[in-house]
Amino acid sequence: MMNGVLVLCALFSVAVVPAIESGGTVSRFAESISGKCVSFDYVYTMDRSGLIMSGEGSVVFQNDSFVLNGNGLEVSCDGKDRWTVDRNAHEAVVESADPENPDYFSYPVLIARDVDRVFAVESEVMSEFNGNEAIRVTLKPAVAFGNVISAEIFFFRDELVPCGLVLVLDDGTEVKMAFSGFSVVSGTDRSRFSFDPDSLGEDYIVTDLR
Repeated sequence: MMNGVLVLCALFSVAVVPAIESGGTVSRFAESISGKCVSFDYVYTMDRSGLIMSGEGSVVFQNDSFVLNGNGLEVSCDGKDRWTVDRNAHEAVVESADPENPDYFSYPVLIARDVDRVFAVESEVMSEFNGNEAIRVTLKPAVAFGNVISAEIFFFRDELVPCGLVLVLDDGTEVKMAFSGFSVVSGTDRSRFSFDPDSLGEDYIVTDLR
């Protein structure tokens, strides 16, 4: 029920590795969000041999805690427990989170958080994204990340803020994601990321995998 959508969403976030050139755009971005509470909205399209899929969602994360809403799912993680809730199907899954071994493929928000670990930078040039002047950073996977073979992340030219992402999979599928409402504020209490099981009705089917 849930994993298929989460795996799809996992193709829509990006991040980079210790091999980053010091002072590069991605390196500076990673430093700017470290320990902060970050939020943004996204829209995406996925083109698989002419079959187009699209969707939208929102993300809030801080260190190893996050809340993700998208494609009809709500995912909440306080660094200890991770809840995935489908309120339309009245189903929920709770599992233990492992901050030391993040599941990047199923939970893309962790990739945005670990923007300096998952991909290695190949090049950085001026370009454009959705009609805006932007810095295009070309990346290659540095850890196992599904079937992604290449990625490009775009930053607004005059701001250290990501505006878009393009991923290419080994079967030729292209994923394009646009970000908006990007916000970085001081860290907040982790309790805001904890899920309240009492918010689920008695008719919910809850699977506990802890």
